[in-house]
Amino acid sequence: MKEIIIFGMGEYFRAKEKEIMKKYKVKYFIDNKVKQGEHETFLNFTVLNPNDIDMADHTDIFLMSVHFISMWKQLMEIGVSPQRLAFPYYEKPYFESDDALDFYVEKMEFEKDKIICLSKSEEKSCIVTQEDWTGFLCKAYKSRYPLITAIASMETIPISKQFATERGTPVDRYYIEQFLKEHNELIKGDVLEIEDSTYTKMFGKKERLNHVLVMDVSADTEKITFNANLETGEGIRRQVADCFICTQTLMYIFDIKEAAKNIGRLLKTGGYALITCSGLSQNSRRCMDNYGCCFNFNAAVFEKMFEDEDSLSVVETGSYGNVKTVLAHLAGLCQEDLKKEDFEPNDIYYPLIVYAVVKKIG
Repeated sequence: MKEIIIFGMGEYFRAKEKEIMKKYKVKYFIDNKVKQGEHETFLNFTVLNPNDIDMADHTDIFLMSVHFISMWKQLMEIGVSPQRLAFPYYEKPYFESDDALDFYVEKMEFEKDKIICLSKSEEKSCIVTQEDWTGFLCKAYKSRYPLITAIASMETIPISKQFATERGTPVDRYYIEQFLKEHNELIKGDVLEIEDSTYTKMFGKKERLNHVLVMDVSADTEKITFNANLETGEGIRRQVADCFICTQTLMYIFDIKEAAKNIGRLLKTGGYALITCSGLSQNSRRCMDNYGCCFNFNAAVFEKMFEDEDSLSVVETGSYGNVKTVLAHLAGLCQEDLKKEDFEPNDIYYPLIVYAVVKKIG
């Protein structure tokens, strides 16, 4: 097992700690937090100041920080041989830029006055300053991620401002329908939906439906059962729904606390509200022009939204989406432009759709 010295005990080391400890024998750590001539202990290893390194030793030193340029310069000033140094970007798990570097870089060689980076296409770069390194990272990232060039060259208007409905199915609808499909056992009895009854009929089994109800704030057509305003409470009918399908609506309501209260009024005891909202999304032009858009949501908002309603319990919250589906939706792509597997990863930091299941308990 190869013996190494580790310079750095922060996030970079922590990210790789488990695998490094399995693969190498750590001789000791060095860190500038330790005073020269003294030592400390970390993970049962001795920690020395860099100035206390044995210059006659030939043990490799791993520079374990994304700011390794300053580490390299410091060690060169005190006379450490550059041949001892390594920046272990190739050691997994990758941290921050490591994936791009391992994809692009063939090898890095430390010298006293520069670092030589040879790319896999045999392009040589000399790194002297942090700015040099930043520029080199730009090359590595462009090689690893074609998306950088694609976004840099794209137009500043989306492919579609209609959620791609003119040629396909909106990306966010995949997640809305997934949510309703996963909770279709709750779509039963008297089911209320906003604007039309599309999802009631799509996901509610006919034999389990009693009445199909449709509510709209102002439209007056045969398909509308009654007019009501979720924010003001005007026209709200009490205890009419065993299930209230409320998709993509709350973003256009400013007083969501009042909306929570009125959702409770609409539900029968034991009934459920199935709610979806936009996370990271384009605003609907039609709804924004007619009502104004107040929010995009995060799943955590639902607990706060319903906290004052003693008769309502937030049973479940969550989100769907990842950076690819969010970008596709924002740019005006449709579902048909993507593969099914593109929708499978869910990243809570990139929520395209957020959802909640709320129950009327009293």
